[in-house]
Amino acid sequence: MVNILQNLHQKTYRLETIVTEQKNPVYFTTKSYARQVEVYYFGKVKEQHQFQILVVDFDFSDDEEAMGKLIKKISYLFDELECKVDEEGNIMTVDNLLSLRLRWLKIQKELSENHKGEAVEHYFNQISNLLEDEARLIEFLGRYQMFGLLFNGLLNSFDTKMKRESSEGFTEIMTPVKKGDTVALKISAENLEESEVEHFRGLFVCKKNHYEEGFIEIKKHNYHLKHSLVWTG
Repeated sequence: MVNILQNLHQKTYRLETIVTEQKNPVYFTTKSYARQVEVYYFGKVKEQHQFQILVVDFDFSDDEEAMGKLIKKISYLFDELECKVDEEGNIMTVDNLLSLRLRWLKIQKELSENHKGEAVEHYFNQISNLLEDEARLIEFLGRYQMFGLLFNGLLNSFDTKMKRESSEGFTEIMTPVKKGDTVALKISAENLEESEVEHFRGLFVCKKNHYEEGFIEIKKHNYHLKHSLVWTG
């Protein structure tokens, strides 16, 4: 079987996260964050697959508060990523880590001129610390709101049910369902009571060894998150 990972080469996906927050019993806010992502595959090195991911377009819902503007600008830090992933599709190394650190120094300097305060400094420190710890950075990049719908360790296990521990504290269960040349990976959860998550489900769809769409839905106390991926070209 041709590797699903290799078939990501020269594909463009739309990744979107929609966050609905319940501010009080009658007031909800909804924000969306979409990216157009190009994926390039550069072969294998020592059993690991080399990739470059380019975010070629951002589409944010209108969020003109100061922190919203700040987060938009910081998002551009991760618009180019070079990484290696294992056979299951887990990110193992970030190969352009040095350039990300240098780029962050430049972005932080520019943002510091117009953004002040304790909350901003805390946010800057979080990103600086993240970039100094590759293991934490890999965990962050593997979250569904980042690149977890592309690289999640689940896309090559089409024959048997599989489990993995979520960073949120529960267990994700992947169950493959085959129908003709289409494989749907149904994602469910167990041990939710040990986390802050109240509801979790998902679906990844591959047709003729091409990854076509993915969807993850998460409900927490005041938040409802929908992460989606669609192959656009």
